[in-house]
Amino acid sequence: MDGGSGRCLCGAVRYDFDGPPNWQAHCHCESCRRATSAPFTSFFAVDHARLRFTGIAPATYASSPGVARSFCPHCGSPVAYQSPARAHELDLYALTLEDPSQFAATVHVHFNEHLPWLHLSDGLPREWAPRRMAAEEDFGPVLSLIRAAFAFMEGRIDPPSSMHRLTAAALADHAREAEVWVAEETGQPVACMVLTPRADTLYLGKLAVADTHRGQGLGRQMVDHALARARPLGLPRVTLQTRVELTENHAAFEAMGFRKTGATAHAGYDRPTSLTYARDT
Repeated sequence: MDGGSGRCLCGAVRYDFDGPPNWQAHCHCESCRRATSAPFTSFFAVDHARLRFTGIAPATYASSPGVARSFCPHCGSPVAYQSPARAHELDLYALTLEDPSQFAATVHVHFNEHLPWLHLSDGLPREWAPRRMAAEEDFGPVLSLIRAAFAFMEGRIDPPSSMHRLTAAALADHAREAEVWVAEETGQPVACMVLTPRADTLYLGKLAVADTHRGQGLGRQMVDHALARARPLGLPRVTLQTRVELTENHAAFEAMGFRKTGATAHAGYDRPTSLTYARDT
């Protein structure tokens, strides 16, 4: 799509724009679903400098602080969404296009909020919004996720994984003293990690993705979230460790931009048992 035009249902609000959209996406957040009475909402974004409203001015509704949702004051059709985080551009509803067939989403966003009866097989990447858990929450499902995700290490690593000794209470302590983050689907964790601020790094531990959600880029998204957390903490890098035997993990972390910075040995071992990887923020 390179330029185009659109309108509301009655045609009173009209717009046109030049050039390709900044991005095109399907949004699954609850707010957008309720605003459009649809199972998900399709958007594309255009810089204000390339966008012109040629009919009457749309009315706006502040659905949350800083957010403005535009609609036709005559027919009520939703038209656009203004994010306070992206003041330079306006998100337009794809189905307002004169030719909606020109819309081509490249990603599903806020997929953690998608409706459980909505089953999609378009092959597009899915972006999740991790949330930080409170120490008072139930960590049983997170513990089960970690144990299942780390089960493939059985018989491969020496010494054995400490995951067998991990408890829900210990995860609650991590949430109290550090940070436990989860990505969820219909209220159940499908990925998790523990972030621990240290003197010169943010340590990423217990990174786990459910078998049912592998291959969707969820691990990379959790790592990206860790990098985003490190920056406001003033920490210059994210560090993690993996066992020497898990060569597929080495390759995965290197593909994410990590570099090997050292090796350590468990107590009683005279050889390296773990490798340390770091990525600058």
